[in-house]
Amino acid sequence: MAFAPFTLEEATDIAEDFEDLIDTDFDVDGAVYEVLDVLISPFHEQDGKDFIEVYRVSKDKETSLSAYTGDEYDVIVFACDINDADRHTYIDIRSFTEQKGIRYNFSAKE
Repeated sequence: MAFAPFTLEEATDIAEDFEDLIDTDFDVDGAVYEVLDVLISPFHEQDGKDFIEVYRVSKDKETSLSAYTGDEYDVIVFACDINDADRHTYIDIRSFTEQKGIRYNFSAKE
């Protein structure tokens, strides 16, 4: 499903709404991951990948996002495998909530 990008203000509000996910666990293909953070990221795929690579090293969301000059954003759940701290995954918040059956009205934000 194609999602529309968020404004920075919308993404900020959504990320704040989902901060309670931090330190919770979820299952991905038999592996258990712990949510490390809920992040505002660039919306477009390559910009998002660049953001994640910087974030993995720095663990600083503001610094990681500072290189982005666009105005379209997404919110992602960033997590690590509880058995292998070097193994990370991330998923956009709309896909995450859909997969986990979490009800949230994103259209009110879009």
